Amino acid sequence: MPAFLPAVEQHDVRQRTATSVAPLARVPVLLLAGTTAVLLLLLSGRYGYLSDELYFLAAGKYYLDWGYMDQQPLVPLLARWADAVAPGSLLVFRFVPALVTAAGILLTALMARELGGDRRAQTLAAAAYAVSPWLLLSGHWLAAATLAPLEWGLVLWLLIRWTRLHHTGSGGDRLLWGASAVVAVGVQTKFQVVLLCVAVLSAVAAVGPRRLLRRPALWGGAGLVLGTAVPTLLWQHRNGWPALDMGTVVAGETRRWLFVPNALLFSGVVVGAVLCCYGLWQLLRAPELARYRFLGWTVVGLVLFFVVASGRPNYPAGLFGMLFAAGAVGLQHRRERRGKNRRRWIPWVAYPLSALLPIALLPIYPLPLLAAHPELTNYSRMYETGWPELARTTAAAYRGLPAELREDTVVVAENYPLAAALDVHGRELGIPRVYSPHRGYWFFGAPPDSARAVLYVGIEQPLAPYFGEREQLDTVRTEHDVVNIARGVAVTLHTEPELSWSELWPRIRTA
Repeated sequence: MPAFLPAVEQHDVRQRTATSVAPLARVPVLLLAGTTAVLLLLLSGRYGYLSDELYFLAAGKYYLDWGYMDQQPLVPLLARWADAVAPGSLLVFRFVPALVTAAGILLTALMARELGGDRRAQTLAAAAYAVSPWLLLSGHWLAAATLAPLEWGLVLWLLIRWTRLHHTGSGGDRLLWGASAVVAVGVQTKFQVVLLCVAVLSAVAAVGPRRLLRRPALWGGAGLVLGTAVPTLLWQHRNGWPALDMGTVVAGETRRWLFVPNALLFSGVVVGAVLCCYGLWQLLRAPELARYRFLGWTVVGLVLFFVVASGRPNYPAGLFGMLFAAGAVGLQHRRERRGKNRRRWIPWVAYPLSALLPIALLPIYPLPLLAAHPELTNYSRMYETGWPELARTTAAAYRGLPAELREDTVVVAENYPLAAALDVHGRELGIPRVYSPHRGYWFFGAPPDSARAVLYVGIEQPLAPYFGEREQLDTVRTEHDVVNIARGVAVTLHTEPELSWSELWPRIRTA
């Protein structure tokens, strides 16, 4: 700013700069969002339901409640409504996640815009979101992990906007009420959004802007969140806080020292990882982003917490969009300081290369190809195929039982994916409701004590010590002999029980 300007005029220039933002890069950003949504919808019916989608659908249709061990009610409700609109349609079922992913791309551009990014910075940030392996792959599924990044991103965008406007005294607190409303929805998705709030407030208390802590809207919004969370909290209390047990399960499945490398891999090969690291550095150090310093420390606090708690590497995915935005804006500032940029060609190489992995993770391969090459690592093949064959095999075994025995036989699955697949695909084939002692399914109830036989679906045989007779009736074979978690599962008949189900059920509970 020219030094010869009067002090009052200099203040006016600073105020206009702080309150104004660059125009939104509508065409490239909307093109990215629209193309991503179309790609996801085109692939929505490629294989079948994901194991977790089956769990959410079964929970929503048959076991709807105020809470669950590992999730909250929002996703089961969405699954129930989608199936009611178009039963069995994967296109309708996965329309919401495709829309959520497209919205995340747009939101990332808006965050870059709020941080001072021009059209180029907005586009680079939005494109990083579109080629993030985790964000693109999870956009293929209706799951809590798909909704959480958008919810976190909305909260962060509203806080960024509030901070920018209040820097000049021109903003109101409706943005804080909006953030509270998003958190209230987020609590009905997963409790982890509360960790984001705690980290933000702790960072604000440490480095400012502390005036945020004095806003009545902030604490009024906290009351709103608490009020809407009461039914879910009561469910957790009545059931012994199983959400904490789920945290122990996750800690046992992960390795602390791999958390940061895996989280960066989830954010994106090359582009995502670079922008995440550079974006964090910018939030912590760049003078142009000094008023947003609390967001950098929020990231640091959450990452440290997830490392100590052995969280999954997708947990900080809600921070990716903000870090992409901050990194892209930092590159813009670097370009402006150095003048003509001789490396403007780099994104044209880095972004297509970064897109290869996330696209390869999507269900783009023909099943015969995957059957011929079981060594290929493919998440969709493992968890989206084999479920109809599992249901048909189990239904045939159940119908083959003598009529008098079938009336007193219950179906028990080894784990929640098998149980959910049988509940969703098997009821129309004549399979009765399914029980499982695994994780959230255990809370759906135990078999009645009147049951004198059980058709057990699983590889392990935990029921063998508690029944006098056991006979394996069949084994699941999958289409094209594709390797997945349903292939090779045994269907076993157990008779002559030695304990009642009310005594047996707590003994065989698994996490």
